[in-house]
Amino acid sequence: MSEQQRLSEAVHLILDKEGSTAAAYPPDWENRGRVEYFYRRNTILVRTKDKDRVGRTLRSILGPSVQRTDRSEGAADDDDSLPVIAGIVKFEWSDHDLGTPEVLELLDAEFGVGTATPNHGLSLCPNSGHPCPATEPAVVPTRSYSPVPPVSDGICCGTHGWDGDGVVVGVVDGGLIEEAPRMWPWMAGVTGDPEIPIDAATGLIKPYAGHGTFVAGCVRCVAPRAAVQVERAEELAGLAYEDEIIARMVDVLNCGADVIVCEFDGITRLHLPMLTFSTFYDDILRHVNVVVVAPAGNDTSRLPTYPAAYSWVVGVGALSSNGDQRADFSNYGGWVDVYAPGVDLVNAYAVGDYTTIHEHPQQTRHFDGIANWSGTSFSAPLVAGMIAARMSATGENAPQASNALLRFALSQAIPGTGPALLPHQVCGAVMRDG
Repeated sequence: MSEQQRLSEAVHLILDKEGSTAAAYPPDWENRGRVEYFYRRNTILVRTKDKDRVGRTLRSILGPSVQRTDRSEGAADDDDSLPVIAGIVKFEWSDHDLGTPEVLELLDAEFGVGTATPNHGLSLCPNSGHPCPATEPAVVPTRSYSPVPPVSDGICCGTHGWDGDGVVVGVVDGGLIEEAPRMWPWMAGVTGDPEIPIDAATGLIKPYAGHGTFVAGCVRCVAPRAAVQVERAEELAGLAYEDEIIARMVDVLNCGADVIVCEFDGITRLHLPMLTFSTFYDDILRHVNVVVVAPAGNDTSRLPTYPAAYSWVVGVGALSSNGDQRADFSNYGGWVDVYAPGVDLVNAYAVGDYTTIHEHPQQTRHFDGIANWSGTSFSAPLVAGMIAARMSATGENAPQASNALLRFALSQAIPGTGPALLPHQVCGAVMRDG
């Protein structure tokens, strides 16, 4: 299948979904062969300090249909109609000749670029040009069904305890297949929002289904005793909006997460940081000892994706199957903090039949609850698991453990790729520091 076909099929899965509120920019993305960013139609975000002046201008442009929502003091925590972060205001309007991109250009001219931003859509399979995975789920060629990488025994440097015991890892993704913790011993005790992987209309496994389950399994292979909680962000064929993602990140933080794996990532308008994530860090995250880990993306591109490109996020690229170079699909550049295995990983997945959407001729594959899958989405939870495993063994908090592992990764940087970590090296930093 050509790249143009892959792009078209992946984007139309999002835009044509019943009830979809998503749009792609530029509007002629199909002719250009590229999507610069996804966004929620007729919606913008601004900081609280800018709400009055932006609101006046919006109403002068769009009329009285403009609605403003913000989280005031005393607002109910479970009111999903409000932005989850105090300090962010959401403006929405009914159908108008001017859409979000046109309105943002007018606001840029009046108030400066970045005063107002879209409510970005981020993908579970982040790419700079389209939301396609590095590969589609493949059948494991043997019925021995052992995960790759294998489950750690918790012993490193001759000592026990490198297992994540007492550490909480929160995963923000598409939810958890409820049967998986009962099917596979390394998944036992993993909890989360339930995901229904089967499409009731077709009887087939949905596109992108099982992603959160596979990610949780990757964490558990490296940190087998960590508590793993999977939060489901409402998503459209693998896409979720930034305010919904932040809401789920706050949820796992409130559940005591030490490490948060944010599996949604993507390109932003003008490559600028997102207001919701920046405010989340400024107002909450920088005051607590929590680390956020995110995939760098799967498009062999230098373009930064967010949240992976934030300085306060550990952005993870993928290594090849032999671990000695960057995977051919992985994004790269100075904004990527570390590379970890991301090719032909094996972990928990759905049970049922899946028909490929990006491979031609199409195939229908039967899965018994486990799959072979590739992507930076799966490199990221391996790094999160390494942080958790180190925390349980050393007593360090998450930032301390993360910094030690990144220093070790830099000490063995691969020329032409960058800092690298392999799961069995979880105590390498202790050996090097000693």
